[in-house]
Amino acid sequence: MLLLTSGFSTLASLFKLILLLIVFIGLLFAASWFTRWYANASMSKQNNHNIQVMESYAFGPGKTICIVKIGTKYVAVAVTKEKITVLTELTEEELDLQPQEFLKQGSFGDMFSELMKKTKKQRANRD
Repeated sequence: MLLLTSGFSTLASLFKLILLLIVFIGLLFAASWFTRWYANASMSKQNNHNIQVMESYAFGPGKTICIVKIGTKYVAVAVTKEKITVLTELTEEELDLQPQEFLKQGSFGDMFSELMKKTKKQRANRD
């Protein structure tokens, strides 16, 4: 009799574990779907042609300088939690509008070996 009740308890625990795993995977799937849907909805709201943030630089907590293109004019603004201040109006000639080259994607080993080569070159140049 004792063996039957212990076996039932183990089987019930296993069933609960499988059920919880299914619920957890379902919640992960629902969160992933909702995140994609929300991102697409917000991107469609931002799809305008008259206002674009060209570049931004955070120089402190809650403090950012942005270059904003409004129509055909470029404006530098300082953004804080409390307000937005216009710093200056810029011309297109004053800006470097070329896209920046980002680091190439590679394996960690490749990046680490490249970093080690640069470090060795810097040490050799110092000596």
